[in-house]
Order: sequence, then C-alpha cells, then structure tokens
Amino acid sequence: MSTSSSEVADLTPFSSHSEPTTAPSSPPVSKSPLRQLKQQADLTRQQRFARWRPAFHLMARDGWMNDPCAPGYDSKTGLYHVSFQWNPSGPDWGDICWGSATSPDMINWTLRDEPCLWPEASYDNRGIFTGCMINGKDGSINYAYTSVNHLPIHYTLPHVKGSESLSLAKSFDGGKTFRRIDANPILPSEPDGVDVTGWRDPFVGKWPRMAKHLSVDQNDTLFGIVSGGIRYTTPTTFLYAIDANDLSNWRYIGPLSNFGLNLRPSKWSGDLGKNWEVTNFTTLRDSEDPSIERDFVIMGTEGCIPGRRPSAPDPNTLSPSRPSRGQLWFSGDLQTPTSTNPSLSSPVEMTFNFGGHLDNGCLYAANSFFDPETQKQILWGWITEEDICDDLRHEQGWSGCLAMPRELSLQTLHNVVGTSSGSNLNSITSIEKNLNADGTYTIRTLASQPYTPLVSALRQHPNVRYTSLPRSDLGSFNSVHLSGGLSSKSWELDTTFSVSRSTQHIGISISHAKDNSRTTTLFYDQPSESFAINRPAFPVLNSSELVNSEPEKAPFTLFEMREAGREELRVRVWRDNSVMEVFVNGRCAISTRIYAAEETFGVKFFADECVEGIVDVPSQLIKAEVWDGIGI
Repeated sequence: MSTSSSEVADLTPFSSHSEPTTAPSSPPVSKSPLRQLKQQADLTRQQRFARWRPAFHLMARDGWMNDPCAPGYDSKTGLYHVSFQWNPSGPDWGDICWGSATSPDMINWTLRDEPCLWPEASYDNRGIFTGCMINGKDGSINYAYTSVNHLPIHYTLPHVKGSESLSLAKSFDGGKTFRRIDANPILPSEPDGVDVTGWRDPFVGKWPRMAKHLSVDQNDTLFGIVSGGIRYTTPTTFLYAIDANDLSNWRYIGPLSNFGLNLRPSKWSGDLGKNWEVTNFTTLRDSEDPSIERDFVIMGTEGCIPGRRPSAPDPNTLSPSRPSRGQLWFSGDLQTPTSTNPSLSSPVEMTFNFGGHLDNGCLYAANSFFDPETQKQILWGWITEEDICDDLRHEQGWSGCLAMPRELSLQTLHNVVGTSSGSNLNSITSIEKNLNADGTYTIRTLASQPYTPLVSALRQHPNVRYTSLPRSDLGSFNSVHLSGGLSSKSWELDTTFSVSRSTQHIGISISHAKDNSRTTTLFYDQPSESFAINRPAFPVLNSSELVNSEPEKAPFTLFEMREAGREELRVRVWRDNSVMEVFVNGRCAISTRIYAAEETFGVKFFADECVEGIVDVPSQLIKAEVWDGIGI
C-alpha cells in the first residue's frame, strides 16, 4: 500500500506506498508564484476541480486515491473488478478504505459511490491497505487485504509486530457486498523471528513452475506473496503456499529473494531499494514459441539511493518532489538457496537474471491479474499527484488516478548483433541474451502496451479527428509539422522513425505557447542511449515552487540486427489532460504529468543530425498518426 506525506517526512522522502508515511508535504509555497498563477487563471471551484482532471482514466469521484487493489475478472457475472485505496474525505492520504469499480469490458466502468471496504474491525481500524482478488472454488469473490491496526508504518521505523496483518473479505453476490470472515486476521503478523521493514500487499495466483519446484499439487495449491524486506539485509517478498480449497489456510515458505540492499546491476535495471511494495508474479510465454516461458516479479522499490533516478528533483529545494523509489521488475530462475542466515531460510529462492524499469516516470504500486478472457496478464498502476504543491492539490480537491490498463508480454528480438550506439550487449542488464550459432543473439525482455480494446474504443469517439503524415526526411534543417496541431487535451499519437547513425536527438515537440516558449518535447538521445520528456513550466516567477516540471528520463536504445538492420523507433503517446503515458518500442514506458500545457499551438517532428564524422542516410519520419479528441 502507498502512503502520503505527513508522519515521517523528517526521516525520508515519502514512500507513497508504504504506510502512513504520508507523502511528505511539500514546503510552504511563497505567496508570489501562487498569486501570479491565480491571477492568470481566476477559476471557480468547479473549474479548479476540472482544470487538470483526466477524462478517460479511471479515478475516484474526489479525494485522495492511490494503489490499485484487487483487479480481477468474475466469470459468473462477466464483470471485471478493480478497487483502489481511497480517502473520500479529502485530497490527502489518511483514513484509507477501498473504492471500487466494475466493467463488462475493461473500457466502460461503473464507479461505486461508497467504499466497498472501510476500517471498522479492531484489526483494520487504522486502514484497509493494498490486496488482491481471488476467485473462490465456491463461486465467491475474495479480497485478501492488508489490515492495519497501528500507525505510522515505514521502512525506516521499527516495525511493530502485528501492525500489518492479512485478512479476507468474501462476496457471494458478485462483489456488491463484502463480509469479513470470522477467522480474520488469517495471518496476524509477519513471520516469527524475522525483523521486517514492511509486510503488506498480498498477491495470490497459480504458479505452476513454483509448484513443480516445491513438488506440490498445482491444482490444489495457490501461491501468495507479501511484500516487504528484512532489516539491514534485503528487500524481498515473503512466499506462502495456500490451500485452494480453504483460502484462509496459508503456510509460510520463506523469503523469495535475497539481493542485498540497494542492488543496482546497471542503469538499465534500476535500484532495487531497501523495501518492496505491491509485488506480483507472473509467467510470460514467447508468442512465437509458447514452450519458452520466463518467470517475472514486479515490485515497487522503496529506499532507493537519491540521485539514481534522474526525474527526481532535489528534495531540499522548494520544488514538489517525488520519493526515492522505483517501479521495477526482474526475471530469474527458481533454485534452492544456500544462505545460512535463519531469516533467509527457505526451500526456494528466485535469482536475478535480468530486470528493468516497468515505468520510468510517476507510475507506482503496479498490481496485475491474469485475464482468462484475453489470456493476458493485465496490469494497473497508480498515477501520482506528487508533481504539484499541496496548495494546488488541495484547491483541485482530488489526488491521483489509475493508469490505463496495460498488457504485459515477453518481447523477443532475433539476430541481434549490437546497439545503435555500439554498447556492449552484456552491459544491458534489462535483457536476456542467448548466443546463436551464427554469432548473433536472441534477446528477450518485458514489454507492455495499453489494453488493446481500450485503445480501439478511444479512437471511436464521435469527436475524434484523425490525421496521418507520410514518410518524410528529417534533419537539422528539415522538420515536419502537423497541420492544424491538436485542438483537444485528449489525444493519441503513434509515430515511427528510422534513425540514422549520425542522429543525436530525434522525436516530437509539442508547443504550448504561440512563441514556442513552452513545449513538451519527447525524444530519443542516441549517444546517451536514453529517452527523455522535457516538460513545460508555468510562465510565472519561481514556478518550480508550484509544480515539478523536471525532465523525465529513461534508459533506452535501439538494437542492430543482422540483415534486417537497425530497429525502427516507435513512440506511442496518450494524453488525457494533465496525464501523459508514453511507450517506446514496447519495452520502455514513462508516465508523467504535464500541468502547464493547457493549450497546443503546434506539433513538430524533428531530428538533430549532429554527430560529426558519421555519414549516413538521413533519419526519416516513417509515419505519424494522430487521433485528436479521443474518449469513452
């Protein structure tokens, strides 16, 4: 579960998910920039509420919201479910209950007016934290959730035993009502003898490869993981075996991983932190050869070393700042551990073979489920509101939304011989590399994209204006402009480039001022092997005290293939008012907020051919498609 900012803000930058370390409040804003902004936009209460509010992203009716909880599908009713942590009383973290919504298609959602679970029992009277949905064999919908009876909770503080417990709530009416079971809490505390930094956010599912490793019946056994860490030792997730016929029967197996504190294999993999939140596991298969499968763990990482994430502003400045955390994943093998540390005792551990950033921006607390209808792993994430100051957040009356649901997949590239910048493939720790007989490599990594039916539905809105651009050369003196620009604040842009070896930067520039003084620029920086988003700032003095508009930056490179040549660069962008989600070649995602972008005056596709001594054909815009005015 994520929190907000007040209770331990003096100890560490807010861990959004961990508990009542509410996101540390931003420093008081000097009157001058806020007054300037208000003078520029003298808005009514309703206008302030709507000013930056997304339209097609799922969110609470008002108030604070954070982690997605219990996503799933009920085959009896044909409805998808997703809940979320919610404070209906205001836009700050606190009094956390679960809001919820249902949908027949994961596109059109019915939001429940009141919480489906709220703090009322002695074991959860301080909060209903993150959890998962389990379809019972008796036809019930089951919510496994973190029940909290003591605050504050934070990985930097001593953990009070039993402050976080695990409880079940059941529904026999398709999720209309939930009742706590009498046996709650089914796990009253963390494992005995383990000094944890956190113990929350249960996730449950089938895991055939784990069942095989442990020699248990996969038909009668589910596996659960509970996120956290072992103090001074490692972040981890704690593994349990669950009786599929009795969901209250959980047997502790041991910690699933032991990587040590703040492991950072490279920039490609990120900092694994000191404590994990909202861990999920999934097994993904190669679409070309289903016999090839890889196990993945997805985790929010708390306690990352400051400065390892280029998007995070200095917390000592007046700027609103994000916590030092990440949204990561890793893939590995299941093996028998060799550690003699009793806290790490377990018959199985998962190695780190390769891993990376699930999202390089403001998305956190990713939670997923296997969709039996599409046969895909569907992931939800929390888009935070940490880039604006408390004053502005309080004025708008709400905080946060859920990202577009995403499909996860195993991406495979064949006949790879290198990267566009000449980096050694062995230095890229976010990919699996298999050497072929001809000296080329087959590489694999985790990929994601927005839920395909949702993308199609958004394009069908009656107000959509579709535009496409043909193939065109790009260069330092030759950019391509989108005629007419973008008239709405809800649009999709799908662009493909070919990138020459002499190109330094290539991408898209969106102007938010007639004189081009404010732009959102999305570009691939080939020499540094990164993808960046430069965000606009408000045209007021000291605007950084109001809004964090620091650039977003993600490690990214294009691969070179024998015969096929260099990969094309595909950039897919969805904007929904202040929310922007960007996907680059499937394997790089950045979610961000753009608050100072309320008008659009032009869109430009560009390439800077600035690498001296390299002669190559010019970069090209292969295609650009725009759907302006998307919606549900």
